[in-house]
Amino acid sequence: MNAHYERLVSARDAEALALVVGNNTHEMDAADALADVVMEARLVPDHELPENRVAMNSRVTYREDGGAKRTVRLVHPRDADPATLCISVLSPVGRALLGRKRGSTVVASLPGERSGRLHILEVER
Repeated sequence: MNAHYERLVSARDAEALALVVGNNTHEMDAADALADVVMEARLVPDHELPENRVAMNSRVTYREDGGAKRTVRLVHPRDADPATLCISVLSPVGRALLGRKRGSTVVASLPGERSGRLHILEVER
């Protein structure tokens, strides 16, 4: 399947994320990687984004290969707080989840300089 159709991002999220990318001088590599994610995604009007797609402020439950389930909320960098499991869309896991659908398996960089497969079990928006 074409990469354009693997990720769906709402036009409203794409617009807000463009500001994140354009105003981020501290994490330039992450901002560039996020820009690539958004450019490769198919943009749809907000009301047409299926409920099973990960959008900004979505609560996502996933399982890492061989690991326990984890539930996180995908947020803008200023709202990220690991203590409350709010992860930044600039993080490797956040970028990997954005625009994906429930049932997908994605690869993301994980702590400890390793990568892992994440199986998306549930998406709540």
